[in-house]
Amino acid sequence: MVKKTAFHMLILLICSVALGYFMLVLVYCIPQGRLKGLGNSVAAIRKDDEDLSEVIFGYPGSRLDVFTDGAMLNTASHTNDEGPLRRAIACHQYSYKDRSPAQAFIDFYSGIEPDGEVTYVRYWHGFLVVLKPLLLFFGYSDIRILNHMGQLLIVFLTLYALVKKGLSRYVPAVLMTYFFLTPIVLPMAMQYSACFYTGFGSLACILLFYDRIKDDDRLFLLFMLTGILTSYTDLLTYPVFTLGLPLLGLLILMGNDGSDTTFAGAFIKFMFCGISWFLGYALMWIGKVLISIPFYGLSVISDTAGSVASRSASGASSEGYTYLQALHDNLFMYKNDIYRISLILYTVAVAVYFIYGRCKGRNRIDLKFIPMYLCVTAIPFVWYMVTIEHACVHAFMTYKDLTVAVFAYCVAVMSVFGSADKESIKRKDFDKDG
Repeated sequence: MVKKTAFHMLILLICSVALGYFMLVLVYCIPQGRLKGLGNSVAAIRKDDEDLSEVIFGYPGSRLDVFTDGAMLNTASHTNDEGPLRRAIACHQYSYKDRSPAQAFIDFYSGIEPDGEVTYVRYWHGFLVVLKPLLLFFGYSDIRILNHMGQLLIVFLTLYALVKKGLSRYVPAVLMTYFFLTPIVLPMAMQYSACFYTGFGSLACILLFYDRIKDDDRLFLLFMLTGILTSYTDLLTYPVFTLGLPLLGLLILMGNDGSDTTFAGAFIKFMFCGISWFLGYALMWIGKVLISIPFYGLSVISDTAGSVASRSASGASSEGYTYLQALHDNLFMYKNDIYRISLILYTVAVAVYFIYGRCKGRNRIDLKFIPMYLCVTAIPFVWYMVTIEHACVHAFMTYKDLTVAVFAYCVAVMSVFGSADKESIKRKDFDKDG
């Protein structure tokens, strides 16, 4: 079984690297003159780049990431005489002295000759597979509107999956997580969207298809694919969000399927799913570096290693950043009282639900999965420890990793104090069959 799963994972990885590169080559074949949405995006980028204050005054977590969005459009707008095979590896951007990537995008469409170009080999830039075709018809503002619709649809799909599974009591936990992501900002920043769609999409898939994949290596493949998609589309915003959400979905289902799942069996499945995600994320990233070597030589490895070092604890130490500062800067994004009040109200609501259920003889206390909930809660804090420098410099977006801990708390409280008694599950199943 282990050898079979490992073989399937290897095939998935190889196919993902090959398909990911092929799709990038295809979108780089699109003539730049056809991307009408690029020119239409300049005004919106200029406006938001000049005003980097919060969308909602006094809420630091509502800051837009125009810097990265401008870099994404800069990458999409770049063209040169190199063929698509090389351009799909390089993912060039126009550069101007003392100008950000977003400002460089504006300058280029203002007719100012660029000072040069930079390559961005260490990331896949898989978002271009979606962004470039969209730019054939839509501008930046249009994409924001489409994002609003798309993100609402994926959230509703997740809620539908919970209700369909008879797990509607977890709907408030999902909505609470969505609230802590600062949803007013999510659709307005393209770079915030990659992890959002991947995380919620993976959660929805587990909820909808768990009965088909729970006893097969397809569950591990789903987690590996989630890690692969995160590595392919994300530029290091809040990647562990895509790990925490499906892991918690798995715990919900294992704790509420009415079977006598042992802690050891559940923990092994839980750990292997987490490892599968990590393998997908890390190996897909390494795959990009490896396929870059024929084009740019072994210097790609040293450049990438240098970038990793600068984002890690060693880089943070040289720049004077500390882990405590990383925690402070990210937790500061939730400084407003409304976040604390919402968690208190949620806890009170669960307590009322539990007392009501006990009076009806339906609910029970279940502490079996507590260690696994604690493991998920720790994920963002461990991630900040690994990426101290990045967590300090980009706290305005990396704080979204903390929503994993929020979701873990909300799910754990409901699971511990609101689990249906096994006898009531059996009666329900009997009534359904009858």
